Amino acid sequence: MAKLREAVIVDFVRTPFGRASKKRPGFFADVRSDDLGIIAAQALMKRTRVNPASIDDIIMGTPTQIGEQANVARNISLAAGFPFEVAGISVDRACCSSMAGAQFAAMAIQSGQADIIISGGLESLSHFGNPVILPDTDLWELAKDYTARWQANPKIFERIDPTDIMGLGLAAETVAEKYDISREDLDQWALTCNLRAAAAQREGKFKDQIIPIEIKLPDGTSELVDYDQCVKPDSTIEKIRSLPPIYKPDGRLNAASCSKETDGAAAAMFMSKEKARELGLKPMVTIRSMAWSGIEPGIAPYGVCPVSKKALQRAGLSVGDIDLWETNEAFAVVPLVLIKELGIDPEKVNVNGGACGIGHPVGASGIWLLGTMAHEMNRRNARYGLASIPGGVGQATAMLVEREKYWKGRAAFLEKLESAALT
Repeated sequence: MAKLREAVIVDFVRTPFGRASKKRPGFFADVRSDDLGIIAAQALMKRTRVNPASIDDIIMGTPTQIGEQANVARNISLAAGFPFEVAGISVDRACCSSMAGAQFAAMAIQSGQADIIISGGLESLSHFGNPVILPDTDLWELAKDYTARWQANPKIFERIDPTDIMGLGLAAETVAEKYDISREDLDQWALTCNLRAAAAQREGKFKDQIIPIEIKLPDGTSELVDYDQCVKPDSTIEKIRSLPPIYKPDGRLNAASCSKETDGAAAAMFMSKEKARELGLKPMVTIRSMAWSGIEPGIAPYGVCPVSKKALQRAGLSVGDIDLWETNEAFAVVPLVLIKELGIDPEKVNVNGGACGIGHPVGASGIWLLGTMAHEMNRRNARYGLASIPGGVGQATAMLVEREKYWKGRAAFLEKLESAALT
């Protein structure tokens, strides 16, 4: 059997994340999510200057594979102008979809089955919104409105409660109670998240990853957007404490300590280390270990703990070796339970804010965590980073990467991104 090769990431880009709201539509409300995916894929090609014919595969993650998001990877390959020979595959592992796609890309490269793969994810929550599940929600009535999304086999409900499948907010409340994470803890993290995101936005820390996009406004004028729409720089603990619980009357989670629904796309380019050297590209990071696991759906947010431990074990590293952690703030309880259970320094977790402030474009979130961490590792000259994300129906994924001393080459990920127009 051939020796496994090393897989590296040479670039990561994303669109801005626009607010998804029926009451206050965001700047991508009328934009197809696959168009956002096309922009991300094309931006990678322009910045890396890789020959499109050399791409072995395009992998795109989204759990909502209907309408504009059905067969989305192959459709992006065709619509973005790649040669017909460039294949595409779409991945669904709930919120973990695009990180799972990144894992598949890394494994294909490590095993020698591919040299270059674009792997990403996308979501339009403006077009495919997530319902809020409360303790008294009639799930069968709800299913009538979400027929294409809620088709769980009734046999599953012989084993677990239906709300464990659909009610992630209730699962987050369960984890908060089980692991003694208070309402005040959650509120404080929500504040920290927004202030960190606002500072990162203000200081231009996302400029190397966000593609500026020109959008058409309702009045016919245009605007160039290069920022995340949900970040609240004016957040205060007093405002957050005043918010009512969302999921149950005595609950601990409110609008601030839950992720913001957003529209967006993100993508990274994976290569073998040999191919990157051949092309004169300096990698961002090298993939050191990967993990995925299932967990009881009723405590799904806790899944980041066992999956992160598994990634550490496979890399032969300990918590203290990791310089930066990124984990998905579908709810503020996720980073807090990870910090508590693994004994992590909170100053190393989601250092530029997370989904409670920036947003959670479900299909794009996994690759976003990995890519934004890679950018920050290079900014800080950090060595090790670990990204993790929990998902619906009780799943989680994690990837551990190392920033090495690479050869002298072109760091495409530091070059200016060209503006894109949505037509």
